[in-house]
Order: sequence, then C-alpha cells, then structure tokens
Amino acid sequence: MQMNLYDGAKDKLQQIGVENLTNEELVKAFLICQGLSQELLKLNESFWDAIGDIAGYGILNQLEKETIFNENKNAALSLEAAIELGKRMQTQPIQLIGKVIGSAQIGKMMIARFQKNTQEHLLLLCLDTKNQIKREIIIFKGGLNSAEVHPREIMVEALRVSSNSFILVHNHPSGSIEPSMNDVAFTKKMQKVGELMGIRLIDHLIIGDQSYWSAAEKGVLND
Repeated sequence: MQMNLYDGAKDKLQQIGVENLTNEELVKAFLICQGLSQELLKLNESFWDAIGDIAGYGILNQLEKETIFNENKNAALSLEAAIELGKRMQTQPIQLIGKVIGSAQIGKMMIARFQKNTQEHLLLLCLDTKNQIKREIIIFKGGLNSAEVHPREIMVEALRVSSNSFILVHNHPSGSIEPSMNDVAFTKKMQKVGELMGIRLIDHLIIGDQSYWSAAEKGVLND
C-alpha cells in the first residue's frame, strides 16, 4: 500500500527532472511535497474527477480549487503560486545586466570584483546581438591551479539564453596577468568551438591584482 501511495513520483522528480513526469505524477509529487501524502489517493482522485484534464484546472474559481483539496487552502494557494511562477518564467523577458563597450570596461570591473581573491574563478558573460549582457555565471571555482573546463560546460550555458556571443573571464590568484600556455590554448579552443556553434568568443580576460590581460587586445583571437 505504501508503494501505491507514493508511486515513486517524488523520487522521479528528483532523479530524472520535472519535465519527464506525467501530469498525474506531477500532481502526486506536489501533494507529497506539501506533506499531504497520507491523503494522497483520495486527493488525487478528487483532483482529476473535478478537472477532467490538466487544462481544466485553470478555469476553476478559487472556491472550487480549495474544494478539490478538501478545503486545504495552503495546498490550493501553493499550487496557484507554482503555476503563476511557471507562467512568468515563460513570458518574462531576460533582464539585461549591462552593455559591453570594450575589454577595458570589463577588465576594470573584474579587477574590482576578483582583486585579492585566493580562489580561481572562470566567469562566463553571455551577450546578445547588441553586446548587452544577458547572463553571467561562474563556470568554475577552485584552488590556485589553472582550471580544466570542458567547452560543453560553457556552451550549454550560452545556449540557455540564445547568446550571440560570449566573453570569458578568469582570475589569477597570484596577481600575475601573464597567460600560461594552457590559457592561450584554451582561448583558441573556445574560439573554434564558438565558431562551430555560431556563438562568437569576443574576448578572454585574465584578471590580476591591479591589471588585466585581454586575448582580443593582444591579437590572440586573430591568430
């Protein structure tokens, strides 16, 4: 009976992702996460009996929704909030963080951010067609040694926001801005990967204590 009660919906939600669950499993997972597992079978039946299919939930009034959950207002309101958040995620435009004017602008901004930082970071800036920053994300955070990052870890993040181009930034905790052979090789590799995917690498900056190194300014991207 316990297996029928849970039906693995919550486990599947955690293991394979929300997008891979059926409508029925999503509702079960929601009820379980709300702490309503003891009433799950009864609530699940009343939910589907009342709405017919998932689209029917949207046309119910608030009283009808609360009735489905045996007047458990918290569950009804929680589901409403989750549905509304989902709608907004689909329709809300991505907030632009700022516009990239040039390497010097980014370099100065990143010196202020990473100065004296004892950990190496690799930062990705995703840009649109107007060179406006659509997203920034730390790809790697580690020790004092140079980071080995697979290109797909970077490009998958750029694809999330349909980037037109991207900039890479990483700091040298030593304070030196001199690029290593690995830094230069990695820059050229990411340039080629970007070209193949139609997402141009504009620059790769190394941030030191007081200054920065730019692959674009040094002509590395033109080799």
